[in-house]
Amino acid sequence: MIKQAADKLVLKYVFVFTLLLTCLFTGPVQASSEIDVGLIVSQFSAEVIAPSAFVATEPDGNQTTLEKGKYFIAANSGKIMLGSHQLASGTVLEMAKPKDKEEKTNKNATTTSDKVSGKTANQKQERNKEQNKGQTSADPSRHLFTVNRQEYRGALKIYITNEGKNLTVVNRVPLEYYVNSVLGPKSSPIWPDEAIKAQAVAVRSLAWYYKNNPESGLFAVRAVEPETFYGGIRTENKNITKVAAMTAGQVLYYNGRPAAAYTCESSGGMTVSAAEVLQKDIPYLRAVQDYDTDCPSFTWEKKIQAATISRLLEQGGHKIGRLRGYRISDSEKPATKDRYPSGRVKIIYWQGDLGSVTLSGQELADMLALSSNWFDVYLTDPVPQKLDVPIENRYGIEIGKKQIPITIKGREKSTWQSAIPGYHFLEGTADETLLFKGKGIGRGLGLSKWGAKGMADTAPEKAKDYYKTILLHYYPGTYLVSAY
Repeated sequence: MIKQAADKLVLKYVFVFTLLLTCLFTGPVQASSEIDVGLIVSQFSAEVIAPSAFVATEPDGNQTTLEKGKYFIAANSGKIMLGSHQLASGTVLEMAKPKDKEEKTNKNATTTSDKVSGKTANQKQERNKEQNKGQTSADPSRHLFTVNRQEYRGALKIYITNEGKNLTVVNRVPLEYYVNSVLGPKSSPIWPDEAIKAQAVAVRSLAWYYKNNPESGLFAVRAVEPETFYGGIRTENKNITKVAAMTAGQVLYYNGRPAAAYTCESSGGMTVSAAEVLQKDIPYLRAVQDYDTDCPSFTWEKKIQAATISRLLEQGGHKIGRLRGYRISDSEKPATKDRYPSGRVKIIYWQGDLGSVTLSGQELADMLALSSNWFDVYLTDPVPQKLDVPIENRYGIEIGKKQIPITIKGREKSTWQSAIPGYHFLEGTADETLLFKGKGIGRGLGLSKWGAKGMADTAPEKAKDYYKTILLHYYPGTYLVSAY
């Protein structure tokens, strides 16, 4: 008996010691499982809708409870104007919590039928589960702030910026909710689970990197970043969320530090290195083969009239007049001066009758809404898409028209007028058209959405945790860490 008592005492102390260690080593990480996202950055005003009462807590601890409703936020002499309320910069908005009495009443509520039938707590719990089957744990319409017509989980933080003239609205949200929102548009619920898991870890890892290397003193990351969009609850997908939850808390590290796991949609067959996109060498972000051939825009083309390009250049501050020519080497024989090693366009030169301008490939892609900066440019014959044929009656009088589509047999692509590497002369005619032929979508840096799917589709039949293989392919040298 004495020995058993001693053993129990030892186990008790071991348990307490283990619990203490757990608190010491996991507490800070768990407390940091939220991220601050810049929803509105240095703008004049914003609209916030609260579906229920909420609390505004100022930096000095002063709290104000406000009623539900629509509020316009603006900066005024270094203060926040929330409707008619004046608040200090750094104020936090949170939904008001139910009163303790109400929570206790709801928690311990027992129906008369339960008392009569003598149902146990477990039986009541099972009954409640059945009643709530298919319902969310919280009614989104009661617990979410709406900022500029977008619903967001979590709290809002409002700051005054630009010497008191503008404001910045930040959403503090649990990291997993952020991942779910970003992942929604990036993946598909019908894709292999291993592809979704790989994407989830990549998105979470980049968020964790930003959290440890914040973009601003006010927030870690913007809602809109290259290849990343945080749309709040609107972009969440419950089926994708369910798969992503299998990797909850997992992030990539490299050499003891969070890895910047950038992602893209489709690289066009080969990802690019960080040196090419970010102008700095990152060992785990180098060019690797991409398995993204299933992407509908693996290759793409777009026709744009030369006059349209001239107009867009002028709108961008480059008044060079009517286009007379352009210079870019062929992607099959890239020149180091104007193309990166991947073949993507580094710079492109445009000549007009009033001057000239040199743009980066990404600047031109953004200006013309091209899918990526991996493209070739060709001068094409302006072949019409359809032909109007008059319809005449028996007396030769036109009574209508019929449109007949034009197809050129034996040619899948447009007729080339010229495809000469280097400098291309333009005639300057009103209908002169340029054809842009390219590959991929986005910058092509890191794990690609379609590449992850391609690898998962061809994974060995009984491969376990294949998402780790996918991650190692796109981020060589990294390793997984459970951050929280």
